[in-house]
Amino acid sequence: MKKIFFSFLLAANSSQAQFPSLSEHISDVDTSVIFRYKNCFLNHACLDNRGKRKTEVPPWVITGEKRSYFFVDGQQTYIWSTTQSLTGNVLINLKKTAMGPYTATLPYRNSPDYDAGVNIDNWKRNYHAIYCAHYLNHNTRGPMTLGFCHGENKNEVVGDCNNGIHFQNTIQSNALIDCNAPDTYSGGVPYHEGWDAYNGILSAAWMQNNGGQAFFNDLGPVAWPSTGYVTEDGIKCTSGLRHPSSILVNDYLYIFFVDSGVFGSNIPQEEGRQEGIKVVRVHKDQALDPFGYRIYYKDPSGNISWEPSLPAGLTKENMLNYVGVKGPRSSDILNDTSLNYQMIRFSAAKVKNTNYFIGVEQYIDLPDSNKVKVALRFSADLLNWSDRQLVIYSAATWEDSSLNYPIFTNQEGSSNTEIDLSDFYVLGSAHTPSDHIQKKRIHR
Repeated sequence: MKKIFFSFLLAANSSQAQFPSLSEHISDVDTSVIFRYKNCFLNHACLDNRGKRKTEVPPWVITGEKRSYFFVDGQQTYIWSTTQSLTGNVLINLKKTAMGPYTATLPYRNSPDYDAGVNIDNWKRNYHAIYCAHYLNHNTRGPMTLGFCHGENKNEVVGDCNNGIHFQNTIQSNALIDCNAPDTYSGGVPYHEGWDAYNGILSAAWMQNNGGQAFFNDLGPVAWPSTGYVTEDGIKCTSGLRHPSSILVNDYLYIFFVDSGVFGSNIPQEEGRQEGIKVVRVHKDQALDPFGYRIYYKDPSGNISWEPSLPAGLTKENMLNYVGVKGPRSSDILNDTSLNYQMIRFSAAKVKNTNYFIGVEQYIDLPDSNKVKVALRFSADLLNWSDRQLVIYSAATWEDSSLNYPIFTNQEGSSNTEIDLSDFYVLGSAHTPSDHIQKKRIHR
């Protein structure tokens, strides 16, 4: 197998912590893990199951008696449970080796009681998927699993715009689907995202660990855009909050996500309300209270605060009353003050037997011809991150990229949040939901 040798620089963050050189590490060329479900013939149940093995993002894992994988098909989440590891296999036969698929989350548009004229479940109107999850022993609920979700509320068309099914967003009431203007809706073949009426929402959902699989206990939003979604006059402010990854450290959950920042030049840029990778944290025993979540902000004078991440009074039921309300100020923990990089996802893992963390980010490098890249950083505290230590992947375009929405996994494939620096993997997905993921092994 071809190997690529990398040279890492010694790095220091703002606390002057020293991080290791990885000059002797090597990276294997990318390999795939294919999820198979064959020989269904005319068996409709089998055919239905076969369609639920798509991976828009690399499946997050929770390990117990079996490994529970969270599969996102482009709208919702299914759980497959198997003893098979993503790192130890190039093919996993879900039909033969796995239990499932179990529906874990689904958007309102896919629910049996969907009514286009009823404005409920607005944080998950078109899309509701678990991107990361944690098993917790909660002080009042006991054993439970909490998932952090990427949600979407947008204009969407299924089929031909003139004859297909229309789903109208509920956040931008003045943004209507116009079949003569493709930017006003998401859909089409090939699929495109209509950003003019797209709104991302960060939410959470949980389930009791009593043998069930459905995360139907919704908290609703747990963070709010610092710009608000629209102005009082209905001008679009942002595309919202997207693509969470999380880690549990010392009983605190840290949730990293993309804040899209100001939409184009619709509103002025304002300090503390710009795009970037933001972080919210919550103590595990407050994790079922949306008002227990706090967002990190470092002001220009260096003062640090953790303010409630939601506007006072906002709930999942009344969120449409707050779309014109600004959320709290927050800071980009990766310090892209020049706005040279468009962030896609950031994930972190504890480095085993050390006092520091490693981060993996995917971003569009605007100065370098908009190439899509994946890079690694180090941190001692999850807040202050070193400069990029290594770009481990680069593609000319999003369509060419196969290591999208990256997360870590350890050598055994049993944890996304703790790795051994001598041997670990970065997992990613194709540019469209597929039956496989890519993995890049980095080791010495």
